[in-house]
Amino acid sequence: MRDARERDEQTRRQDLAASVGDARETQGRLDAARARTHAARSALHAATRSGHTAAQLAAAERFVARLRRDLDDAIGEELRAQAAHEARVGELDEARARLARARADRKVIERHFERWRAANRKLADRRED
Repeated sequence: MRDARERDEQTRRQDLAASVGDARETQGRLDAARARTHAARSALHAATRSGHTAAQLAAAERFVARLRRDLDDAIGEELRAQAAHEARVGELDEARARLARARADRKVIERHFERWRAANRKLADRRED
């Protein structure tokens, strides 16, 4: 029985470690998406400040329209990455809670059996007397 409790706690620790790794991975994706969004915003800002002649303005407008689409795509990707990361963080919190519960259950059961063993020892000692 004790081995089963230890295996359960070990499983919970492994689940927690996997969740931590997944959270780090999604954090990296979120950081990369934020960097792309920032770069797209910077490029759009720089493009809207330039342009002189009518031909240059027309080309600049097409360029700005493309940059706006790129920015929209980058924002969408960032939001998806953020949602995925928040989901992983939620799973991480859940794994921590499961591990804490497994440890608490193990301690309760171990204390119970320790009291039971102590009671049996006292009973055996009384019988010997």
